[in-house]
Amino acid sequence: MSADVTAALLEGAAEVALTVALAVPLSAYLVKVMEGRPTAAARVLGPVERGACRLVGADPDDDMGWRRFLMAAVALTVVGVALLFVLLMLQGVLPLNPQGVPGLPADTALNLAVSFATNTDWQPVAGEVALSPLSQALGLAVQNFLSPAVGIAVAFALMRGLTSCGGEVGNCFVDVIRAVLYVLLPLALVLSLVGVAQGIPQTLGGYQAVQLLEPVAVDAQGDMVDADDPTAVGEVDQAVVPVGPQASQVAVKQLGTNGGGFDGANSASALENPTPLTNLLEGVAILLIPLALVLCLGRMASDRRQGRALLAAVLVLLGVALAVIVAAEAAATPQLSQDGAVYVGSGDQSAGNMEGKETRIGVGASAVWTALTTAAASGSTNAALEGLTPIGSLVPLVLMGLGEVVGGGAGTGLCGLVGFAVLTVFIASLMVGRTPEYLGKKIGPAQMRAAVVMVTAPCLVVLAGAAALCLAPGGAAAVGQPGALGFSELLYAAVSAGANNGSSLGGLAADAPLVNYVLAAEMLAGRLIPVAAALALAGGLAAREPAPAGPGTLSTASPLFVFLLLVIIVLVGALTLLPAAALGPVAAAVGGQAL
Repeated sequence: MSADVTAALLEGAAEVALTVALAVPLSAYLVKVMEGRPTAAARVLGPVERGACRLVGADPDDDMGWRRFLMAAVALTVVGVALLFVLLMLQGVLPLNPQGVPGLPADTALNLAVSFATNTDWQPVAGEVALSPLSQALGLAVQNFLSPAVGIAVAFALMRGLTSCGGEVGNCFVDVIRAVLYVLLPLALVLSLVGVAQGIPQTLGGYQAVQLLEPVAVDAQGDMVDADDPTAVGEVDQAVVPVGPQASQVAVKQLGTNGGGFDGANSASALENPTPLTNLLEGVAILLIPLALVLCLGRMASDRRQGRALLAAVLVLLGVALAVIVAAEAAATPQLSQDGAVYVGSGDQSAGNMEGKETRIGVGASAVWTALTTAAASGSTNAALEGLTPIGSLVPLVLMGLGEVVGGGAGTGLCGLVGFAVLTVFIASLMVGRTPEYLGKKIGPAQMRAAVVMVTAPCLVVLAGAAALCLAPGGAAAVGQPGALGFSELLYAAVSAGANNGSSLGGLAADAPLVNYVLAAEMLAGRLIPVAAALALAGGLAAREPAPAGPGTLSTASPLFVFLLLVIIVLVGALTLLPAAALGPVAAAVGGQAL
């Protein structure tokens, strides 16, 4: 193993270790605030919480039941889509639009509205070009708080169903208010202030023109050429810097596993991610809440070993993904190294595949970030994913295609992981002829159906979206390259939308009407179907009395359970993605192509 691979793996391990260390106390805090227990924050924010509850007519003592909880979660999502859609369509005539950006076309506005309301944050357009500061701050940033808060509320409803004895799953509106007020807002405020101190802009003013240190020239086609090139027809000595309310949006996009960028370059931009410190803290923020929620399960069950067991499975999968993508990117490809004729080793430069990477970030940090962001269902990227090696691009595809279980989205990741845990318990119980149990609750036929839907729905949504994009004539026209590379672009888009991730492989004409409509449908289905199944599972388990463990009960906190859980996750993911991946990244790697 080369020194560069070792250094990148150590960097990734340190970043994950720091995230876990912060997730432990955060999990304790999360349980206290979401369960309404006394905290220091409640003494300060309690009046604000009570005022917000009165405003929306929510009573903390009113248990909704899983059906009403689901209706509330769907209503918050649908209303969010509608309001954001109208705002994006009308941004051209609304205030706080110093650049005079026009309203978006209907298909683009719909895709973007669905994307942010479902915690996907797929962006068919570059934010700094197509969106006004009002749309960024009032539209996208608001959904960056609301959509992860809905996911956190659903996760706690499921945890209450698993651990309560009275059939309660909670109140959706109260949970959302608490998640925003006590968790997302304070964390985002701290990260925003650090970002501003590090140089991330935070202003509602217009874009700024700056003088270039060295003028450049353009030819008749508008392409950039050397200043002394004979084809030059004009000189450019200024550049426009797209400043705006970025620090606040960057903070919550990372913390809420949102991922949408103020800039088209996302976190590869020096405006959103200017220093090594911001690169570290933003990377930690991506996985912080998902890992904390996994540990919350153990605290809610009064058995912290349960959370640790699920966290161990998550860390094993994440560790394998980190090792593969770092090794693939550090080794580059035969084309980039020209079969060894071109030096891609270490020295005064970052080693390996620098295609699509920021030189100030390098291969190792880019590979680590890519693994973290696709594990956590966050579309935030600090490199161009189109520049990954074929095997490197396969890693984010697999992490997303497993169904939001390697951390996953805020709240929804834990739900997917619990679905796999219930499926594992069921299969293991069949082997010994016992009724399946999880956390002392008997798993009946209705609960098994809900768990199966949670596990399989994302896979089916992804495959349906990929089929629609591939078979429709407009899908073929949207790809940037033919063959395996073009198929990889379509497949990645379908997996990203269905898994509520939002990252893009690039090369795809993302703002085409067909792509907008297909991915919008995918994002809604990929979000709401698993949420409905998770709440149905919560309601069914909440109505069951805990059963004492017997001599044949499978311990769900043992290494054996962790191993079985990993096997089930990998098998389901392999059966879903392997045929499609064989036609895309695997075919590109075998054929000697570079993405």
